[in-house]
Amino acid sequence: MKLISASLVLASLFAVSPAFAGPPVTVSFKNVGTSTAASYKIITANEASTYTNASPKPTATVAAGQTNTYNVTSLLSPDVNYANVRYKIGTKECVFVTTFVNALQPGGAKIPIWNKTATASGGAICTATITSVNPVTYAWTVSFTMK
Repeated sequence: MKLISASLVLASLFAVSPAFAGPPVTVSFKNVGTSTAASYKIITANEASTYTNASPKPTATVAAGQTNTYNVTSLLSPDVNYANVRYKIGTKECVFVTTFVNALQPGGAKIPIWNKTATASGGAICTATITSVNPVTYAWTVSFTMK
């Protein structure tokens, strides 16, 4: 009987988990360079969390002219999600971040806010563009490019 009860509790935890997930973000990374592959790197805790929450996992390298697409869903809250990724081509580096917060306003109303940033170093050219948002589910798509 205890085994059955424990199994039911465990099953219910997994069944409830998706209810706490934030809206998914579809990340599309494109290496717009012409000759060298971009390498996916993990340095910070947020980058490691993004990798853990990604499906499928980002590929280790993206050839010049190629794109890698994956989804990221954070389990922090139904009102929060983010993706924080880093790519390198030689000494060039791009750090990309996209976030969603369903921000609580005075009076209890929530306002959805999507953001994106691209931080370049070493002579890299990095862009981040939110290409679509779903006003009902709050899911969004972001395009990151590096040259």
